[in-house]
Amino acid sequence: MAIPAKKLAKRDTRSIPGLFATGSWLDCVDGPALTVPVKSVRNVVTAASPRIEPERICQTVGMESTQLSDPLARVPITQLIAAFETAAKLTGDGAFGLHVGARTQIRSFGLLGYIVMNCSTFGEALDRVARYFPLWTDGAAFRFIKDGSWAHLTWEYLDPSVADCRHDCEMTLLCVAKISHLLCEDGYRHREVHFQHVAPKDVSEHRRLFQAPVYFSRRSNQLTFDKTILATRLKSADPELLELLIQFGDSLLAGISTQRTQVDRTRIALRQAILKGDVQLNTVSRSLGLGVRTLQRKLKERGATYTGLLGSMRRNLAEHYVRDSQMTISEISDRLAFAHPSEFYRAFRLWTGTTPHRFRRLNSA
Repeated sequence: MAIPAKKLAKRDTRSIPGLFATGSWLDCVDGPALTVPVKSVRNVVTAASPRIEPERICQTVGMESTQLSDPLARVPITQLIAAFETAAKLTGDGAFGLHVGARTQIRSFGLLGYIVMNCSTFGEALDRVARYFPLWTDGAAFRFIKDGSWAHLTWEYLDPSVADCRHDCEMTLLCVAKISHLLCEDGYRHREVHFQHVAPKDVSEHRRLFQAPVYFSRRSNQLTFDKTILATRLKSADPELLELLIQFGDSLLAGISTQRTQVDRTRIALRQAILKGDVQLNTVSRSLGLGVRTLQRKLKERGATYTGLLGSMRRNLAEHYVRDSQMTISEISDRLAFAHPSEFYRAFRLWTGTTPHRFRRLNSA
């Protein structure tokens, strides 16, 4: 049964710090398309501040340090990712993202965090993470997949310009992994952790903090769980409060949906299509609930084309994988959903004017 909005207003939410202080798409209609709350960057700066001045990190990523004090401000997700990578390099901390994740509390994610904390079971919490993560950012997303005796929570970046994102990715998965550690009565841990990026030189912190096998250079970023644990009760659950929070969360999600342009939605669908290995126009248009001609018309109205969006996303990812990963060219071709490596070679030459092997040698030099 729907709960009247006035009941939500009557509930004393002032005792829940930060619940409505994360900002939302309703606060930033005219802002960048793919954003995160500025408090995300503030967490990075705070973690690095004993050794690095906040102004130095902000200047490097193109921000004003005064932005950090605005509780409702949002910034492009690319600035957050750049802040992570910059702070890691400046501090010399090879596990910087993990250390930020270790000190981050679930409630610091605002409404999203409180929804997760008040779920009845661990499985419901993972499902809510995937559904309500757009309240935090639409530059990345979780997918909760149940397959046989396993369950997978997969993390993917939707902004086509995101490439070098190791520390933000590691921070994010560790934060989610802590749900079971902090909320379940039996302290259950995940079974495996997968990352798309190559293994750093030292992985001892990964093993210590995740307390599970950690694998690198995998097809996706994900946490894997045994399905039998999904029914585990969460000790912080409050069903009545959860119902109120979900009502509010759903209203915000509806606002997010209306503010996204067709180009934004197509980019998101394309990133997911690349991960699945099927970038056919008809497949992507079906995932958006549109016919092929309708999608092409809507993109044209925004000055975009399907081929152009796909090419731009592939190029950004291709340059990153060739420059910064140890994957073979055939593996990169497969990762980007090309039918054959020869097609990838031709596309790469058109994008960069050189071959993938020469591009890799030049950047290594």
